Amino acid sequence: MNSIPTSCTALTGISGQRLLTPAGLARGRLTFHDGRIADASDSPATGASWLDAGNLLVLPGIIDLHGDAFERAIMPRPGVTFPYDAALHDVDRQLLANGITTEFHGVTLSWEGGLRGEPYAERMFESLERMQRAMGARHHVHLRFETHHIGGVDIAQQWIRAGRVQFLALNDHLPGMARRLGDDRKLLQYADRAECDLDTFQARIRQALSCANEVADAMRDLTQCARAAGLSVASHDDPDPTTRRYYHQLGCRVAEFPLTADVARLARDLGDATVFGAPNVVRGRSHTNAPNATEMIRADLCDILTSDYYYPAPLTAALRLVEQNILPLEKAWNLVSANPARAAGLTDRGSLATGQAADAIIVDDSVPGLPRVCAAIVGGVLRYAARSFGSIEAERLAA
Repeated sequence: MNSIPTSCTALTGISGQRLLTPAGLARGRLTFHDGRIADASDSPATGASWLDAGNLLVLPGIIDLHGDAFERAIMPRPGVTFPYDAALHDVDRQLLANGITTEFHGVTLSWEGGLRGEPYAERMFESLERMQRAMGARHHVHLRFETHHIGGVDIAQQWIRAGRVQFLALNDHLPGMARRLGDDRKLLQYADRAECDLDTFQARIRQALSCANEVADAMRDLTQCARAAGLSVASHDDPDPTTRRYYHQLGCRVAEFPLTADVARLARDLGDATVFGAPNVVRGRSHTNAPNATEMIRADLCDILTSDYYYPAPLTAALRLVEQNILPLEKAWNLVSANPARAAGLTDRGSLATGQAADAIIVDDSVPGLPRVCAAIVGGVLRYAARSFGSIEAERLAA
């Protein structure tokens, strides 16, 4: 066997003993052509680069609908920032090493300012445009818009119309912030992130509160703009069924991190997708006392798992659900690939089927609880490899 180079090799296909196809886990091969999965009956090209995955798992690439861990690459400590290009290059490596081939970066536009203000979002957009060709994963923007940021609606609409945003979520963290007025120690952490002093941050909270009467009309306009651009829209942290019903009627057909089982159940009844955090599954509980994601999965109230704030979580969570006999592999993997693709309106990825994007990962699952990504393939190109792989001659594949 010849040795496959460790990165940036255009592949003609993969063969393996454990490919997760729409028909289930099976021995087989995938043929790639022009960045897509070709018909299995296509004849392999002589001398082409075929990767032999052996007995490792071959899975569709993870599609992470909500990840904001990049913020730690930009600002690892309050007041300490790094250039976006270098930070995104580092994040791209992290994504591929954790099996994420499509990432929706949770870029926040908020009344808070600082890291979650307009200038930082602009830097993100500009860096993504510059770095797109240098990165291996597919990078998109999930705009997290704070509902009381009335002054930011126009710029958000401009970004959406310009094609800079691929997913919109309406967030309202203001009530939690307002409850902390007077808790200087806690608010100071947010003020540091907002790059202002405590008095200024408290004034921003009060200013946002004063806009309450304008929120409903502004969010209706923003949601209509997003849907006209073909974007899916989510609401975030719905606290009760009344709020979920309101956002559903507004056009938000994804419920991100519903705060009670009743909210998740209503979302299911309304036909909306529900999103929970993969770290919740890995840790066995929420870090904010939200519903236990594993219990939501058992109750069939969770459609999607996201990295949220920890990129390794989707891979580990999906395989943990399999190890604990909570879900079969096909259904567990849908939570991190096919279902988020559907929720985001991405019809070209999420499964290893003919015509889909040739986005796949190769995983060593031999150590329970510690799956390791051995390779990540994006658009038929080997973008990451943590080990050498053998290749199989085309004549042997055709035999």
